[in-house]
Amino acid sequence: MKAILSLVYCLIMPFTLAAAKAEQLTLTFSTHNYPPFSSIDQDNNPTGPFVDILSLACNELDYQCHFISVPNRRSKLMLENNQVQANFPMGWNTERDHQLYFSIPLMNMQYGFFYSNDSLKEPITSLADIQTLNVGVFGPSNASYQLEKLKQKMHSQGLKEFSITLITDANGTGVKMLDHKRIDAYFANNLQAKTHLAQFGLDNIQHAFTYSEHPYFVTFNKIQTSRLQLIQFNQTLYKLYVAHNQFKDILAKYNIETVSITPQLLMQYNIIHE
Repeated sequence: MKAILSLVYCLIMPFTLAAAKAEQLTLTFSTHNYPPFSSIDQDNNPTGPFVDILSLACNELDYQCHFISVPNRRSKLMLENNQVQANFPMGWNTERDHQLYFSIPLMNMQYGFFYSNDSLKEPITSLADIQTLNVGVFGPSNASYQLEKLKQKMHSQGLKEFSITLITDANGTGVKMLDHKRIDAYFANNLQAKTHLAQFGLDNIQHAFTYSEHPYFVTFNKIQTSRLQLIQFNQTLYKLYVAHNQFKDILAKYNIETVSITPQLLMQYNIIHE
């Protein structure tokens, strides 16, 4: 009986392993136009540091990886509706952590406030200065999530609340609304906002101050990505992170700051890597 079971096992295992390998060969990422972190070229192909880093990982793993750039809301819905396996760029928050798997941190980013010299009598220099203002933010996004948390924090500290205007596209509408005095301040990814200010030549808009700093990640659909696949992908990313000196050679081209990955940081963001 043991001999028969061993024979069956030997016959089945090669096909099982082949099927498992075949499942891992194709990985599709959704993203949206969010320069410099994610952009599109003249042929509407996604480009940027995430594509550069993920392409290296896919080559290392012998995956066939595809990148799709669509509007922000749709890119996240594609992940939610199992149309793609992964999405970027993504900031971490507790709600997303319950729903998605996260890659290791790949790069750093900052959130800050911007204002127009033409609309405010006094410059914004601290959180006290944004009391009662109408603050615009791109969302739904981690930026809008962080701004809502800040609003609650200010209320608990006895400061007057500001109002929030949600801006649903990341194509520069926020800085344009600030320039046209439709909002009093703009809360945004510092580098992304500065990219649009340079694009539109808006030298009357100033960066007030940086509020917080966070890593950026890739997120994976828990239904279509197994824990084993996630560990394998994260270990490959970390191997490349070390080989490329924190991805400095890639990120420098986009003026993006590196992130220092430590055991404490991985624990803080509940990153599955082993």
